[in-house]
Amino acid sequence: MTSAPDENFRNIGEIIRKMLEQAGMSDHPAPVIFNFRIYVNMPVHPGAEQNQLFTARNSTIEPEVEVQRVGNEVILVTELPGVSPEDVKVMFSGSTVHIKAGDGDLKYHTTADVPPAEKDSVSVSFRHGVLEVTYREQNEEPGPSVQDE
Repeated sequence: MTSAPDENFRNIGEIIRKMLEQAGMSDHPAPVIFNFRIYVNMPVHPGAEQNQLFTARNSTIEPEVEVQRVGNEVILVTELPGVSPEDVKVMFSGSTVHIKAGDGDLKYHTTADVPPAEKDSVSVSFRHGVLEVTYREQNEEPGPSVQDE
């Protein structure tokens, strides 16, 4: 027997409440959730085979890239769950970053407009499905100065 939809939502609310308690945020007036996604493995339509998943399983996922500036450093963060570090590629082309990753049927590809990177300043880390790229922003070459006479 399956639960009523209202009961399922109460269960999700209870799970989130327990997570906030464990994180020490039970006194916070409202939940704070960052990049929350739920992936459901279910048939495309009633009566379909259980192994027929949504087409996203075999298509390319386009994750969002968060861009932060700290001084003259730029930090890019994106989530690539389910892939190994050796399957991640980060490439810069002027003021565009290209991020590709793939492991079997799971493929990611995204681009983002970012400040241009200073050559040889790029540092990449990938832990627990989170890619972090840190680099120094390229200084613009000063143009000819105009002096008052």
